[in-house]
Amino acid sequence: MLGAPAEVPGVGPSKKRRGRKANAGHFHDEVGPNQFVRIIFKPIFGQLPIPDKFVKWFGPIPSNIIVHTNIGCSWRMTTRRERNDAFINQGWAAFAIAHQLKIGQFLTFKKVSTLEYSVVIFDHTWTKVMSTCPDHGSATRCVVFEEDV
Repeated sequence: MLGAPAEVPGVGPSKKRRGRKANAGHFHDEVGPNQFVRIIFKPIFGQLPIPDKFVKWFGPIPSNIIVHTNIGCSWRMTTRRERNDAFINQGWAAFAIAHQLKIGQFLTFKKVSTLEYSVVIFDHTWTKVMSTCPDHGSATRCVVFEEDV
């Protein structure tokens, strides 16, 4: 049939494995969510909620984490559990102020290791925001503590 994908014997969706369809060209190294997105709908300075599904997949989140920005700065933050909810709390306010987060921006957090996350900030046009470190400029790497801001 014109426009239909070519059938390769023994490969593709028609091949069954233990009652399931074969995974045709769809392979993932990691299983489950390793990142989450937070959209800024209102000024959030106290704490940032971590999505439930992310917490359920990874289980216990360490109380101290390091968040790396796309310009090379590293922010030390703490997390807090409250019943079934998890939050980034200490260090979040300083991060939000230093990066001048605005309504309509969104952030992607990706788990790099047990203690480390990378974050990328996008504006309302889905363009990556390239902010510079207020103390060191964009050319150097720095570690920022809440008391430094």
